[in-house]
Amino acid sequence: MMQSPRLAMGACLLAIFTTIFASHLPTPLYAVWQQAWGFSSTALTAVFSVYVLGVVLTLLTMGSLSDQIGRRQMVIPGLLFILVGSTLFMFAGNINHLGVARLITGIGTGLVTGAATAAVVEMMTDGNWARGATFAALAFTLGASLGPTTSSLALRWTSHAHVWPFLVVIALVLLCLILLLKAPWPAGLGQHHPDFRLRKWRPTPIKVPRPLLGVFVFAASAICLAWSTGSLYSSLGPSMARELAGVSDLALAGLFAAGWQLVAGITQFAAQRQPLTRLILAGPLLLIMGLAAMAGAVLLGSVWLFTLATVMTATGAGTIGVIATVTIARSAPPAERGGMTSAFYLAAYLTMATVVLGLGFASDRLGMVNSMLGFTVLISLAAVALMCTRRRVQP
Repeated sequence: MMQSPRLAMGACLLAIFTTIFASHLPTPLYAVWQQAWGFSSTALTAVFSVYVLGVVLTLLTMGSLSDQIGRRQMVIPGLLFILVGSTLFMFAGNINHLGVARLITGIGTGLVTGAATAAVVEMMTDGNWARGATFAALAFTLGASLGPTTSSLALRWTSHAHVWPFLVVIALVLLCLILLLKAPWPAGLGQHHPDFRLRKWRPTPIKVPRPLLGVFVFAASAICLAWSTGSLYSSLGPSMARELAGVSDLALAGLFAAGWQLVAGITQFAAQRQPLTRLILAGPLLLIMGLAAMAGAVLLGSVWLFTLATVMTATGAGTIGVIATVTIARSAPPAERGGMTSAFYLAAYLTMATVVLGLGFASDRLGMVNSMLGFTVLISLAAVALMCTRRRVQP
């Protein structure tokens, strides 16, 4: 008789939550470290982008390895990377330590999220894969919003904000490891293949079938557009709130990043049942209006406009993210789905790193005000182009 997967599924969902929680936890602290150690915006965004490097390298080399060695066998080492990364953050003494901690956290994220998400989907006893994916997405959203919230509250209420939030991560990782090791694992789901040999394993090639290239470019462009705005808040959001909108409280400044992630996540759930023809108009228009509000906040130094910009850009980006994921899910044939999905997220991560590094570099040379205004113009033009492209691409 097949054992109940409930505990194992809960352990995997907690692993996803913990990993994304740890990934977003440092966001409000970057401004504090920048003030204390005096590094540039370029250096700050480089630290953020190193995380992307860790995720991308893992996706390119080990993204499909859990299909062979088992889901749990991939999640546990990934959590150990998260544990080490959080410990390094806690004892960091300079920006180089932050970079190493981010890289290790990125590797752990790449190892955990794919394998744990696949395990959750596979363990849905009623065969409802969509529900499993929704549970995993909920864990992502909660982790992305509660991570910066936790460190923002630490800035407000404690004198050791660089320490105790990472102790929370370490405690969560230890709990995950105990549950994963103790939980009965359903037979036949994500198990180690007896004929697998590591020396013969090769990464799954990332490729897009030529007939589907147009649809892929549309979907990849949409996810890149959504993630570009999200990465802005994840890397420079607290600094923008403090330097441009006049938010002097570092704890409150950090909550803008948490709020953006929460609104974007809620929007994704709300928009899933809407037709693409409606979303392709609503998403880019909301994003453009939010970017206009951001430009106004930058020019006027208005906290209220910056708050409005945060809500509207998050809603627009969340809607565009749904457009991208639905398009790629509908268009990719089963035999090509792994490669297309990997290419899809690879484009998103690389764009996110490029945008963040470019903004940091521009901020140091042109000033943050000019850089943000340029960002709003470029992303608005990209949103208009996405709406125009949709008329020619039918997923």
